[in-house]
Amino acid sequence: MLNVFVSFVVAFSTLTLVNGHQTLAGPVSQEKPLLVVDFESTPDGDIPEGFTKQGNCEVTSREAHWGKKCLLMTPAERGPRRIVLKGDFVKRIGASHWGRLYLKVQVPTPVPTVPTGKNFAVIHSTIVEGAGTSPLHNDHVWVRLADTCTGPDGGVQWLYNVWVTPRPEFGKGSPFKYKFTGDWMLVEWHVDSATQSYELFIDGKEIPEVKLNNGAGNYSGTEIPPFFESLAFGWNNYQSAGKGFTAWIDDIAISHERIGDKSLSKS
Repeated sequence: MLNVFVSFVVAFSTLTLVNGHQTLAGPVSQEKPLLVVDFESTPDGDIPEGFTKQGNCEVTSREAHWGKKCLLMTPAERGPRRIVLKGDFVKRIGASHWGRLYLKVQVPTPVPTVPTGKNFAVIHSTIVEGAGTSPLHNDHVWVRLADTCTGPDGGVQWLYNVWVTPRPEFGKGSPFKYKFTGDWMLVEWHVDSATQSYELFIDGKEIPEVKLNNGAGNYSGTEIPPFFESLAFGWNNYQSAGKGFTAWIDDIAISHERIGDKSLSKS
């Protein structure tokens, strides 16, 4: 099945600039991406070939960023609603890459209930996650490449987060000064295992508070593995969200260079 999927990726690799979107700071790639998923050839109610599904998510033609289809994550109180890609193809991508997708979150979003005696609470939600082996402790880690926390007033924190057990998770986050607007947004991440560095951009603007650059061989606080064993795209919230988040993703792409705001339509 994976060989079929790789052929699908290659077929959807023509690069075309699209007007009407925010100009990105910095150069973007002219090479063909390693992975492209635009959902256009997947029947409604299904998921793209080569992926497995966790929770309730499906392709829909009722919403799209470019084209006519995208992936819908239906609401749930908690837990994953996402597609997962595993195997040798993911390992060959490595953990030094640029990735991007378009995300739309229905508003108003759920907000956390602040417990009695506390003055703050969050709903932690992961959009993109890579799983691999820590170069520091040689145990399994889940690296959240696009990660958020929603506060009591609906404010959004973007963060780099690594979950591992039984060790405590760790990460670096922005203030809760961002918002989901109900519009499509461009989410870009850059991760580099060689330099143990990470960057995140929303609509072409860097989220500076989450930037990391430890340098080669310095793994503490990053623990980016030499390659990922799986990549997951969708929604996974860990605390109760009541009726739950409704979200859509579209136009996933991964490359060794920055892709930016480009249509990767079939030629």
